[in-house]
Amino acid sequence: MIRRKRKDLGGIPTSSMSDVAFLLLVFFLSTTKFDIKNGLGINLPAASQNAEKKVRLKDDNITKVWIDAEGVITLKTKNTEEVVTMPQLEGRIKMIVTENPDMVISLKTDRKSKYENMVMALDRLQSAGAEKISLSTN
Repeated sequence: MIRRKRKDLGGIPTSSMSDVAFLLLVFFLSTTKFDIKNGLGINLPAASQNAEKKVRLKDDNITKVWIDAEGVITLKTKNTEEVVTMPQLEGRIKMIVTENPDMVISLKTDRKSKYENMVMALDRLQSAGAEKISLSTN
């Protein structure tokens, strides 16, 4: 009986495949740069001893700034309500804060408004000298 020789079919060696995969993984992890978003640099005051108590403000000491979904800014004081542009906002707030240093500016934005509108308005309020600013969304 004659034995036939088996033909050795060529194959892909897979013995070092795990080493190559590990080296690729290490390479990509060590060369990837992750962007870290810092957000807004706002210094918040520390909690007071009377944090449970609600403070009621007089209507004379509140100025409301409302930014709607389209970016239209409405400035509302005790007696007036007017639509202002972003450059006008700074001048109006500067006059209001000069007249009443205890004025609290309530900045409210619509949820559908661009984040950029709120940041620009906050910058204008701070540059106008407003130190007491309340932020919220609708």
